[in-house]
Amino acid sequence: MIRPFIFLAAFLCTCGTFAQGLFESGLGKANSSSGSPLTLSGYTRGAGYFNLMENQDPKLQSLYGESSLKLRVAAGTHGMAFTDIRFRTGTEYGQNLTELDIREAYADISFWKFDLRLGKQISSWGRADGFNPTDNLTPRNYFVRSSDPDDMRMGNIMARVRLTPFEFLRLEADIVPWYTPSLYRFDLVEMPEFVTITGPIHPGFLWDKSTAAFKADLIFSKIEGSISWFSGYDAMPVLGVGSLPAPPFTDFTLTLNQNPFRQQTLGADLATILFKTGIRGEFAWKKPVEPDQPDPLLPAEEFQWAFSLDREIGAFRVIAAYNGKFIPDFIPANPPAAFDPALLANPEVWGQLGAMLTGQIGYYNRILLDQTHEWSHTCLIRPSVSLFHETLEIEVAALYNLTTKEYLIYPKVIWKVADGAEAMIGYQYYYGDDNTRFHWIQSVFNGPFAEIKINF
Repeated sequence: MIRPFIFLAAFLCTCGTFAQGLFESGLGKANSSSGSPLTLSGYTRGAGYFNLMENQDPKLQSLYGESSLKLRVAAGTHGMAFTDIRFRTGTEYGQNLTELDIREAYADISFWKFDLRLGKQISSWGRADGFNPTDNLTPRNYFVRSSDPDDMRMGNIMARVRLTPFEFLRLEADIVPWYTPSLYRFDLVEMPEFVTITGPIHPGFLWDKSTAAFKADLIFSKIEGSISWFSGYDAMPVLGVGSLPAPPFTDFTLTLNQNPFRQQTLGADLATILFKTGIRGEFAWKKPVEPDQPDPLLPAEEFQWAFSLDREIGAFRVIAAYNGKFIPDFIPANPPAAFDPALLANPEVWGQLGAMLTGQIGYYNRILLDQTHEWSHTCLIRPSVSLFHETLEIEVAALYNLTTKEYLIYPKVIWKVADGAEAMIGYQYYYGDDNTRFHWIQSVFNGPFAEIKINF
């Protein structure tokens, strides 16, 4: 079988990615709280990530310095512009790295009960902690090395309109005319020499190929929730056959493409506080849009749900979350046997090549999209404690997939040296059996890290 490719799915986000806080107002108004029309903020940090695996010598995976500059300019009470620019230089995964990234750059106009935002922006949906099945608009860079899981989020070129006809009701419409896929590092995982994976095929810049999403938020003093609809290209492309050599296959090579596919999602979420405990939940029904010709490599229809609890007791805080999934038309499939190009020396096998590759790649897509089982259940717990007058924080994130037996342990210690200055050490440990996502990434991510960050 072609050795596994890489996909670091939402599980990485569960190390500490949390949704918008309960009763948060959403779109901020244009005027600055300081009264100044111009606000500058950002940070500079240095970080180092090491790789430790059994029977391997330790190696430095990443060592970099990064600066972020956030600029917010208010134009009276009706307009605002925001830019987040990041510059990073150093080494990452054994290669020199120097990059300038405009993470967000957008402008807001507010009038009457309307808010309009245009530009590159991050629009995250969902209220649950850890797992967000309704968050379909946000592509991610799953291989960025950062202690802040929010840094995986990528901006989309999009238009967002919000209407607030009543204080308790907020309507939102989002249009994404240009597809931005999530970023994967297929080159970081061992794969057969005869396989090449190309970048995502872009569907084009046409209105009938754009993404549209709609949401209605109900916000009350004790409870809030939303109903949403998404129709467009999923941020996670599927693998598909690109090109094959012609018989007699004297030099067999296989090119795989990352093919975007259209998805429709009906979602809902809810958040409240009961007995001083934050309670949040989400539900999503997802179904790919069938093309004119049936595609066996597309994911199956699925139902997904998530629940989380959040409680603080003095200096101690704990977050617990659960994520479930059900595939109604699930067809069981065992991992296919390893594909040996030497088999193609027999011309009688040539007619079976298409079916063989479809079975191989189809199973990889099941793993990539977490559809290897009819039912799946994953739990997360993240306790933390603040000590010494909130100058030292210790937290541990632990995730376990009851279905695939994968797990993650992610402890870290944060020392707040002074106002705006902190130092951090931690360790990431992923484990998974063969034909699981964590098995594919453990040789890349397992190991300690250290970070120093200065905020301004």
